[in-house]
Amino acid sequence: MRSHIIGQAVLQSYLCLIYFINPILRVSCSLVAVLSLSGIIQMVHAGNLPLINTHNSTDMSLEDEYRFGNLIAASMRKQLPLWNDLAALKFITDLTQPLISRSQLSNKNTHLFLVRDSNINAFAAPGGIIGINTGLIQQAGSVDELVAVLAHEVAHLSLRHYVQTQAQAKARAPLYLGAFIASIWLAGNVDGDIGEAGMYATQSVLQRSQLSYSRSHEREADRVGFDLMYQSPFDVTHMQRLLQRLQSPYVTESPQWDWARSHPINNERVADISQRILITQQSQNEHGFDLSFELLKIYQTIALSGSPVPSVSQLMRNIDPLVNHYSTLVAFSEALVNQASGELNLATQQLQDLSLRQPNATLLWYSWMHSLLNQKQTQEVFKQLKLRKLHRRDNSLSLWVNAQALRQDNKPKAAITVLLAVLENQPTWTIGWRTLAEWAATDQRLQLNHMAQSQWHLLRGEAQLALKQARYASQQQADAQAGSVSLQKQNALNLLTDQAEFN
Repeated sequence: MRSHIIGQAVLQSYLCLIYFINPILRVSCSLVAVLSLSGIIQMVHAGNLPLINTHNSTDMSLEDEYRFGNLIAASMRKQLPLWNDLAALKFITDLTQPLISRSQLSNKNTHLFLVRDSNINAFAAPGGIIGINTGLIQQAGSVDELVAVLAHEVAHLSLRHYVQTQAQAKARAPLYLGAFIASIWLAGNVDGDIGEAGMYATQSVLQRSQLSYSRSHEREADRVGFDLMYQSPFDVTHMQRLLQRLQSPYVTESPQWDWARSHPINNERVADISQRILITQQSQNEHGFDLSFELLKIYQTIALSGSPVPSVSQLMRNIDPLVNHYSTLVAFSEALVNQASGELNLATQQLQDLSLRQPNATLLWYSWMHSLLNQKQTQEVFKQLKLRKLHRRDNSLSLWVNAQALRQDNKPKAAITVLLAVLENQPTWTIGWRTLAEWAATDQRLQLNHMAQSQWHLLRGEAQLALKQARYASQQQADAQAGSVSLQKQNALNLLTDQAEFN
């Protein structure tokens, strides 16, 4: 049935590229701002790459930036191995929101991506795109250290560094800049020495100046990122610790941090942040993210591990026994290992006990609810949802659990209504649109099915397929929950226009 619920992806005639790739704290030799032309040609055909000077103006307008950003985001959804877990995305969103709200971003809407890659990496791109590798979450020493990375990337976005780089490049000559997708794959899959050799193989004046320019951007992003952390409830001293750790022998000798040898942190950057910490006096506020961050690490390891299931000792290997809530983390590890091993009764009881002891730890509750759903204990899920609403802990995760429970309870129309509410809050969550298409097909709600398929293709940059599904939707019986077919057609046509302009 899936073959007609969600159409098969087709090869696009373009790859979304970015004008400038911002490496977080010199994250990877493959993301140092410009990939060598020789490395790019091996990954994609140069004839499909946009020239840096296709626009007449020396600056990219904000409107163009976000149109271009949508193309990048669509290409990422189609090309990259993303981790689209709603709980993980919500946690990163909650971390980033205080930074974004205090930033100078004219458009506070951002696209957050979790890339399934064990290498340590993060990046920013036009249109409010922030991406981090799952490896960064796993290796961050604390939640405040992860926030330091996010603050740095938000700073790059608010300062619009890629637009400045675009203008500088135009002053020289047309250049095929690094393919965004290719660069991320190279960062994760190409040895640092090979990447460095590729970089120096061309040794153009433009590339050398681009590297120098990006270093000045890094210092500026450090300072703005510091201010964003200072104004938020996070500890700015962790930005200094992160920079210092990037200079340590552990980092420079670790295969996961291979880029650190090619692009060490400048002492000036460390000294600058250290000085700022000395002259500022930040009152320490309890932000409440520490436990949730450690829980996320365990949750992520289990979710991405495949087979065989990791042991509890493996899950706890990198967690300090002196950390707060250590016993909770051990118990959570045991519960998830039992759940993954099929010991559902034991896992459900363990997760229930943990959730009742830590009612503010959303991930504990969410894992408990999914364990109940796996056991078909639908009425217990409804009971807990009512309690959660009573205590005003409702959010998109609660809605998603509710939608699944309603579906399990043979209430398909109510389930779809709640799923649409989830998608109203999470409009770019592709899993949600795919699920909506599948549920609608099962219920013989063909217009809703085609509209959900159309939106799924639209989010992946497949404009022709999105338009085709919208046209199919117009031929079906009207469905009040399907939305405007004419608007969906126009959205697909707008995407075609943007692809033609930026390709």
